[in-house]
Amino acid sequence: MRSTCQFTYRTSRGRNRIVSISEPSAGLNAAMAEIVGGLILEANPFDAETGNLVSLAGVQLVTVSAQVIVPPPAAA
Repeated sequence: MRSTCQFTYRTSRGRNRIVSISEPSAGLNAAMAEIVGGLILEANPFDAETGNLVSLAGVQLVTVSAQVIVPPPAAA
């Protein structure tokens, strides 16, 4: 299974912006997520048309599993 931690921020233009981090640490908890979310907010590293990040609106961990139904062809 693959995991992604999704941080949702409100922007200065009243929109939402989602920042995703692939394969977060296995021991990720709420306190750690808030710290990382705050660091991203403080750095505001994005020049987005949706505006600057102004607040952390939420954090979610998304886990996806995939099942191969038709395998890819074997290499020749």
